[in-house]
Amino acid sequence: MVKTTDVTSRWSEDWQSATMVNSTLVVDPTIQLPSFGLQWRQWSLLNRFWTGQGHCNACHKKWGFTDELCDCGEIQTMSHIINSCPLTKFDGGLLCLHEADEAALDWLTTYGS
Repeated sequence: MVKTTDVTSRWSEDWQSATMVNSTLVVDPTIQLPSFGLQWRQWSLLNRFWTGQGHCNACHKKWGFTDELCDCGEIQTMSHIINSCPLTKFDGGLLCLHEADEAALDWLTTYGS
């Protein structure tokens, strides 16, 4: 007897049991994200915010490039840039940026340039 596996259910179960940074942004991994059709540059930058790993001073310091402070005087992490920096903060934070609406794309374009 051959046992069949429902790949979609298995994928969803694996996703729910995984412990990844910001995994709660994706409720169902089988549904295409709003950001699916973005240009590579915008998607790449958004992906850096999702993972918390990108071009921020805290990562640059870890890599030996620069000091970890932001222009506002706080430690600059990807989370700081989007959630709390008075110079770059995106209203609604990562959850709203994840929606990839017009405001999010404008912010990504401004921040990413």
